[in-house]
Amino acid sequence: MSDDLLARLQRIQGHALNLQAAMQSQPRPNEGRGTDPTGCITVVVGPDGLPSDIEVRAGWQRHVAAEELGSVVLLVFEEATAQATRAWSESFDLDAWRFRAEAARAGEQEGAGLPPLDQTQAFGSPRDPLTLTEEALKALKATRDQAAAAPVMLTGWDGERTVSITVAPGGLQGCTINPRWATRNGASALNAALREALREARAAMEEHAARRRAEAQGLDDLAREALATLARFQDLNNSPEEG
Repeated sequence: MSDDLLARLQRIQGHALNLQAAMQSQPRPNEGRGTDPTGCITVVVGPDGLPSDIEVRAGWQRHVAAEELGSVVLLVFEEATAQATRAWSESFDLDAWRFRAEAARAGEQEGAGLPPLDQTQAFGSPRDPLTLTEEALKALKATRDQAAAAPVMLTGWDGERTVSITVAPGGLQGCTINPRWATRNGASALNAALREALREARAAMEEHAARRRAEAQGLDDLAREALATLARFQDLNNSPEEG
């Protein structure tokens, strides 16, 4: 492997890290709040894009049909998400992000801030090439299978299974409320069931996100180990042969 190719691999990794830092320097979205026109249903969406609270006010029966409660919750969630997106876009410093992105590109082109080749081990530890190749193939297959799989949707229920909340990484996807049960119970019981279902759905999504983070970290570690292994071969190729 040539020095130029190894240096390019290092520049690609450095460029990705610089762009990641540029995005992380921007403010995270704040929570958003939405309410239906009657003021009976309120949804709060958190910085993660998922609902953090759903509340139905007393007297909702006079304004919203029990059969429409779930669909109204979804509409109010969309309003809350739009409000949070507007607030975030107003706070996003596009000039600062563009400056950091351009600096990252300049660093890639000039090789600025990259470690010399003999320090490549800082990116990871060299591995046995055959083992490394096998793990890389497994990781690529897992990534391909995830891309082909149906979008992840996770549902939480209350204890009586009268209320369900379905979430995905993109936000709230569904809300079902048994209309006959809702009619027989007041707002207090309805809110308790919504909180329980939402708590279960968010817990399932957090568990899923933790698995994805672990998988992403594994891929990142694998990339660093591959870079270090390539550098080791480069060092061996460049070392003078013993006569």
